[in-house]
Amino acid sequence: MEESEETQKKKHLGILLFTTPYSSENTDTAIKIARSALSKGHNVTIFAYGDSVHSFTKGQKAIGMTNAETEFRHLLDGGLKVELCGTCLNFRGIGDELIIKGAEPSSMQNLCKLIDDCDRFVSLV
Repeated sequence: MEESEETQKKKHLGILLFTTPYSSENTDTAIKIARSALSKGHNVTIFAYGDSVHSFTKGQKAIGMTNAETEFRHLLDGGLKVELCGTCLNFRGIGDELIIKGAEPSSMQNLCKLIDDCDRFVSLV
């Protein structure tokens, strides 16, 4: 007997983001993948490493292109989970007051756990 969709375990997608928000298409790709997976009812976690932590800072002024701050705020409101490498934040001088609401400092230990726990894991470098 097949399980209904409602009783099946939600799939979990992990995305590891490495690049700055406006240096390549990676941030826009992460946004589109996360939006699509969330709309299908999946759990989605983005782990930001290196310069990608800048995608989750307040006060971005991107005009004429996807504004990472705005897009990630909408996704966070829709259930996206975001973890930011704590060492990467410290190295760049990004304190809690500069991070958008819902994005949380994390650790490499948590990244390893995320990789283990996800059904699928994508790296955007």
